[in-house]
Amino acid sequence: MAKLILKLADTVLKEIPLDGAQLTIGRKADNDVVVDDPSVSSRHAKITQVQSVFFIEDLGSTNGTTVNDKPVDRRQLKADDRIVVGKHVLVFREDVNPGAEASAPVRAFDSERTMMLDAKTQRDLLKGKPGAAGKEVDGAVGMLQVLSGRTDKKLYALTGRLSTVGSAHSSTVKLTGWFAPKTAAMISRGKEGYSVSMSDEGKKVLVNGTPIEARADLKDGDLLEVAGVTLYFCLKEHGQS
Repeated sequence: MAKLILKLADTVLKEIPLDGAQLTIGRKADNDVVVDDPSVSSRHAKITQVQSVFFIEDLGSTNGTTVNDKPVDRRQLKADDRIVVGKHVLVFREDVNPGAEASAPVRAFDSERTMMLDAKTQRDLLKGKPGAAGKEVDGAVGMLQVLSGRTDKKLYALTGRLSTVGSAHSSTVKLTGWFAPKTAAMISRGKEGYSVSMSDEGKKVLVNGTPIEARADLKDGDLLEVAGVTLYFCLKEHGQS
């Protein structure tokens, strides 16, 4: 399956499978790939699939879209093409030997090996500060158990620095309801623990039945309610089953 690898300052932010007919890229939260970069337009570009061929198209963005350092309006994508939007790079990867999938075991995407960056870290990288990505945070790992609502799984490990709740392809907690927002909430992991924040879409987030004001710290045993889903938050020490 074809995919995009989103990078900033040589740091991998996420991998996005291209498993639909169209994927939008931009700064607004309702895009399939949300790029938190002021030089990226709200709706910057889109990728469309026609049979087995993929195309990138600029959507009239302010700063333009380049592929392999050349400005483009619309062009076909080839393996390892480098798409630049703002200060971010999307590398297009394509399975050049589809028959190999039948004989080789499928490797699941390992979210622990992908650096998920919180807003401050992304801003530091955009400003060119060295070492902004850092390492994954040590200590207890946050877990989310789904108590009610429609999601793709029932249990999630929040191993990255930033985990998102929504229907977007890149969401950590994938909402599957018909009217689920692209990004409903964001959960950050720092040295002091975990916190939950509202998304740019302004969806209400409740912690233990109380609406949060933009952001709230999370404690072991908290109940989260967002976009029709109820989640139980708990902490698990490394090695604890």
